[in-house]
Amino acid sequence: MERKEFEEIVKNYFKSKGFEKKGVRYYLNSNDFLCEIYVQKSYYGDVFYVNYDFYLGKFEKPYVIDRGGVATRTPEVGYRFYFTENDGYSCQYLNYNEEQLIEILNENFDLRILPPFKEGKKYLLEYYGTLYGSVLPEEKIKRLLED
Repeated sequence: MERKEFEEIVKNYFKSKGFEKKGVRYYLNSNDFLCEIYVQKSYYGDVFYVNYDFYLGKFEKPYVIDRGGVATRTPEVGYRFYFTENDGYSCQYLNYNEEQLIEILNENFDLRILPPFKEGKKYLLEYYGTLYGSVLPEEKIKRLLED
């Protein structure tokens, strides 16, 4: 698969799941959080990462997210999509065809993205430390997820 094809498949997939594109990021809002997904190119070759974050709180457009220091940062939990045992959390897109990529995206959405929209923050709390992590102190994040 060529890079342009990879990027087009991913863009169309996120949009099909209800995400809206703003710049290079995709967003889907709920009552308790704002989910952000973005594709990051590796500095070390033709490899990409699909990162996701759930920013905790209520958000209105235009979305304002503070990605600054620990004291002011918008609380979030997130991580990366998992691809294959060989690739781990990186996507070596040259190794995939469209069908394989869609299958991997579906698996990640089913495990990492959709459940919080159905079950709420309790899912984020239940899988904190495995599917989700944060740069903020664990006590602070867990307290916010319990509210």
